Amino acid sequence: MLGSATVELFTVVDEVGVGARCTYLLAVALLTVRRRWPLAAVLAALPAAVTGYLWLAPMFALSTAAAVLGNRLVVYACALLMFLVAAIPWCEEIRDWSMSHWVTALLGPGLFSAGPLALGRLARIRGELSLRVRELTESRERERLLVAQEAVAAERARLAREMHDAVSHHVNLISVEAGVLSLTADHADARQAGQRISALSSTTLDELRDMLGILRSPSEPEPSPGLAELPALIASSGLDVNLASRLPSDARWSAATELAAYRTVQESLTNAAKHAPGSRVTVTLTATAGADRPVGELTVEVHNGPPATGTTRPTPGGAGHGLVGLRERAALLGGTVTAERTDDGGHLVRACLP
Repeated sequence: MLGSATVELFTVVDEVGVGARCTYLLAVALLTVRRRWPLAAVLAALPAAVTGYLWLAPMFALSTAAAVLGNRLVVYACALLMFLVAAIPWCEEIRDWSMSHWVTALLGPGLFSAGPLALGRLARIRGELSLRVRELTESRERERLLVAQEAVAAERARLAREMHDAVSHHVNLISVEAGVLSLTADHADARQAGQRISALSSTTLDELRDMLGILRSPSEPEPSPGLAELPALIASSGLDVNLASRLPSDARWSAATELAAYRTVQESLTNAAKHAPGSRVTVTLTATAGADRPVGELTVEVHNGPPATGTTRPTPGGAGHGLVGLRERAALLGGTVTAERTDDGGHLVRACLP
């Protein structure tokens, strides 16, 4: 647009005086900012439209205003002004005009204003339609993703039900056998072990039912275990555990953070029972104070020594995904979980949770 208007300016600049040249130059110059200030471009082009020599600059300014401005009254007012100033040169010749003269005289100004107006409004409508089509496409994509997510959630719920049915059957059998052992064993330690196994089996079944209930019900899930449940977890483990809590009495963390701490202690106690039977376990809870808040990062450390001398216990098989799951859970919260051997031959698990 700017190039065509500039070429037209050079073709007519010799036909007018100095004042008209200045108005032409201003009209063409403001085409460079016609999208940012469309009204200014239209107003600057009006004096050029009066002379009838410069056509492109006023038409480009009006079409841009029609495409950019959202207020239709303002756009139609600009088109009316353009029509009137284009018709001014004919006003001195209206004496003794016939109808054909009127039609001929007004046809040019009408096309001069109506043409750019129609093109500008058409461009605006086309842009709005493109935006609506794009929004509709994005909405359909979101709906497709939601349907896919619902299908995945339904499949996960089905798999959870299958897992619950299969695992609960075997855990129930373990609980029954442990109950029988606690009643019929001759040795006191065996009877206590049977009681602990029976209690742990019941707890496992409760957790399986809670997990399945969360997947089935859209309502608010039951509260997850947290720091308050650690003493009960330690008591049910059957291990020699010392809980050292250095947390402020009013310290509070989110439910997800406390659940991650609980699972860290639970998995660490399980590993200690499997790989270091008879060892002493120390669970330490500390909180790092931040500059902007009294309680910051929650640190959970579970240290167990080497297996006690003369203790033997069959080690159950497993895939070894416990620590991997703890790291993934902590990573979702922005924390870390590390596991390492200690100098005394034991094992240390440290979880740092924001």
